[in-house]
Amino acid sequence: MSSAEQWLADYQRELAGAVDGATRANARLRQVGGHAIAPRGEVEAWVGVSGALERLRLTAQARALEPDVLADLVVATAKAAQRSAAGQITEIMTDFVGPGAALDLVEAHLPAETADTGGRRPRRSAADEDDYFENPEVRGE
Repeated sequence: MSSAEQWLADYQRELAGAVDGATRANARLRQVGGHAIAPRGEVEAWVGVSGALERLRLTAQARALEPDVLADLVVATAKAAQRSAAGQITEIMTDFVGPGAALDLVEAHLPAETADTGGRRPRRSAADEDDYFENPEVRGE
């Protein structure tokens, strides 16, 4: 086999491997979804791969919250679910393209806090009621 034939054979194998990797990454990306629950369970949110809210659950305890507080808690919970999904996307794309410019481009379009926290906010110690209602935090799952 000549060196040109060997180069072509190697290139075709490399190309087939790239196609296989892209197919696997695409299949994994279609399975991405984020989920988060408010600390006291009043709100639960699910998002899809795009970060769009797909499902929202409010418990009976949510009715006791002031409307503005509940609205803020829904938004915070949805954002935590988005960060959870973004963490999955980062993991999949890291496996596919590795570190570098391509991964940086993907991460630039994901919700903030993913890289530093793995898609989750740090847990807070027991807070008083006023602090909880002024600064609700959620946990991603």
